[in-house]
Amino acid sequence: MTQAKKIIGLSFGRINGNSEILLKEALMAAEQYGIESEIIRAMELRVKPCKGCESCSVAFTRGLKPTCAIKDDDCEWVLEKTCVEDCALIISAPVYHVRPNGYFMCITERLLPVMFSHMNILKKTRVGGIIGVGGGDWTAFQLPLMNIYLQHTRILVDQIQVQYMPRPGAVLADPTIMERARLLGKRIAEAMLKPIEQVKYLGEDTPASCPVCHCNVLHIPGELTEVICPVCAVRGTMVADGNGMAIKWNEEDVKHPRFSEWGITSHMADVGQLHEKFFKEDSGKVKKLIKKYVAYGNITRPGG
Repeated sequence: MTQAKKIIGLSFGRINGNSEILLKEALMAAEQYGIESEIIRAMELRVKPCKGCESCSVAFTRGLKPTCAIKDDDCEWVLEKTCVEDCALIISAPVYHVRPNGYFMCITERLLPVMFSHMNILKKTRVGGIIGVGGGDWTAFQLPLMNIYLQHTRILVDQIQVQYMPRPGAVLADPTIMERARLLGKRIAEAMLKPIEQVKYLGEDTPASCPVCHCNVLHIPGELTEVICPVCAVRGTMVADGNGMAIKWNEEDVKHPRFSEWGITSHMADVGQLHEKFFKEDSGKVKKLIKKYVAYGNITRPGG
C-alpha cells in the first residue's frame, strides 16, 4: 500500500523554540525526498481540556455518532488533520514537569470522538515520528506519553529524546542534536516511500524497550518477573540469559497492542457492558446516594 507524500508537523513548543526548530530541521530533511510539509502550532490555537462527560464513549457504545461536547475550540480540527488526513506525522513537544506540556495532554485526551468516528485509522497505514525536548533527568514520561497519541494512528519509525535545557534556540549550537533531527526526518521520508508492510522502527532501543512503542518505562503489576508496557499493554516476563536479564515479550500482545483495532474494540466492548450494567442495575442506587455528596462542600472561587 502506497502512502501520501505529505508530513504534518504538530508542534507543542514555543514558537521558534527548541522543539519547533528540531521539527523544522526534520521536515527540511524530508523535503529533499520530494515530501511536502505543513506545521500546526498548538500554542497558537484554542485548546480546552476534556470535561470527562463521556458523551462520546456512551454514544459509541450505543451505536450512535460519537461527538465531543466541546464545540468552541480548535481540538477537533487538529485531530482531524493529524489523525484522519492522509499524511505522515511528526510530533514535537517540550517537557516542563516530567511529562509533555499541557497543550499536548489536552489534545490527546480529546482524541476519542475522532477515533470512534474513524476506526479505520487504527489500521495504521501511515508512519510517524516523535521529538521530545527536555532537561536533565526530568523526561522519563515524555516519549511514553507522546506515543499514546501516535500509536493510535501511525507506525513509529523513529523517536528522539533531547536532553536540553529549554533556552529558545539553544539546540542550534549543538550540531549533533541538529543532525539527529535531520536523520529522523530522512527516516520518515524514506519510510513513506516504502509499502507500509516493509516499514520498521529505526530508532535506538534498550534491553527493556517495548517492541511496539520502543519506550522503556515498564509497569510491574505483581510478581517481579512480570512486566507490562503501560502504553501498549504488551506483557512480558523477565528471564535470565547469559549476559544478565532480558524480557521475553508476549507475541500475541505484540500483534494486538492496546492501540490496535482489536485492543480498542475489546476495551469498548467491556466499557459497553459496564454502561449497560450501570443503567440497568446501579443508576437508581446512585441517584439516591449522590444527594448527600451534591449537597456537601464549602466550594471556593476566586474573589469569593
